[in-house]
Amino acid sequence: MIKARIEEKLHTAFSPTYLKVKDESHLHVGHENYRPGGNSHFSVTIVSSFFCGMNRIQRHQKVYACLEEELKSGVHALRLKTLCPEEVASPEAV
Repeated sequence: MIKARIEEKLHTAFSPTYLKVKDESHLHVGHENYRPGGNSHFSVTIVSSFFCGMNRIQRHQKVYACLEEELKSGVHALRLKTLCPEEVASPEAV
């Protein structure tokens, strides 16, 4: 399953203190690149000290590079929220 592969890769690359990956493909029915059964549009929220000192674009570039294979093989869209721990008061606030 693509979602599990995304989670595994992000855990390995960024050692997050918080990670949530959500398949949002159902929200894109009728849009270009929608596939029945999902696995095309994902939302990712990740908190990792790896991102400290980086701006938003740099953080997103790191995630895109990590998930390059998935993006080339069918994941059409990623909605990213990338934070370092200092930017989050508590995991529930994410």
